[in-house]
Amino acid sequence: MNREILISGIRPTGELHLGNYYGAMKNILELQEKYNSYFFISDIHSLTTHPKPDDLTRNVLEIAKDYLTAGLDPNKSTFYVQSSIAEEICELHTYLSMVMPLGDLLRCPTFKEKAKKHPDNVNYGLVGYPVLMAADILIHKGKFVPVGEDQLVHLEIARTIVRRFNQLYGDIFPEPRPIMENAVRIPSLSGKGKMSKSDNADSYISMKDDNETIQRKVKKAYSDPTRIYKHQAGNPSKEGCNVYHLHTYFTEKEMLEKIQLQCSNATIGCVQCKSILSDSINSIVEPFRERREKLSDSYVYDVLAHGRMKAKESSQKVISEVRKAIGLRMF
Repeated sequence: MNREILISGIRPTGELHLGNYYGAMKNILELQEKYNSYFFISDIHSLTTHPKPDDLTRNVLEIAKDYLTAGLDPNKSTFYVQSSIAEEICELHTYLSMVMPLGDLLRCPTFKEKAKKHPDNVNYGLVGYPVLMAADILIHKGKFVPVGEDQLVHLEIARTIVRRFNQLYGDIFPEPRPIMENAVRIPSLSGKGKMSKSDNADSYISMKDDNETIQRKVKKAYSDPTRIYKHQAGNPSKEGCNVYHLHTYFTEKEMLEKIQLQCSNATIGCVQCKSILSDSINSIVEPFRERREKLSDSYVYDVLAHGRMKAKESSQKVISEVRKAIGLRMF
């Protein structure tokens, strides 16, 4: 059965946390059933932040294990590392850059924001990020791209590139369309914003954390600031208590209703409430951690090698068509 092509990139940024798992990875299970999916680890993109070579290599392996554990099926989709087809991607990136005005890239809101935040690290890779992203999508003639709201501007640049390229060289590429990712924002244990690796390690739950570590972190979690003593009635709502907000994601409905009643009646204290939350979170993390530990490095390398072969076959067909359309010949 012919399916529409979907492309999705994954940044190799280290350990997976509970927010990533719920916010992005669980969506993969649906996408790989519906589309002809290409999932790639964007190691070339990560070079804009100059990671140490050993860290980058390790992070690629670690994020690959995370995605396979989360349910990415290499038999249903193509899973590869961006640099493993660098020849085709970087060649296409060069061709696409010829039709992309520099002024449009310099006006890109995400570039301006990052240039302002890191003025000592304004390189071409940062400016040309959207063009490389377009090459990632178009190297397989991707039609759909799962994106968060912050990436929509980059996808619109890719669509602009397609229109300009097709106008010059014929109807080569489809205009990629966005699939908005489910905006699941798991709150931070600190009570400030969403769970993020950029915060203190105690503010998020890693999918590698053991039960003891989860209990320790949750015990420190920010709870109802108006409830000082156990005999005081609590305010079990998303707005009133961060711990209860976390319960709404991880605790079963029957227990959630019980906690709400007991907290409102002051028959349960914050310590016991956090203990229940720890158990709920551990019931999700522990099976994930156990599945992940069973994946050997050699198995993951084999999966990525197989994905490279499939991605290479697709990308070589596309780049050959592009060369012909442009008028380039391999003399």
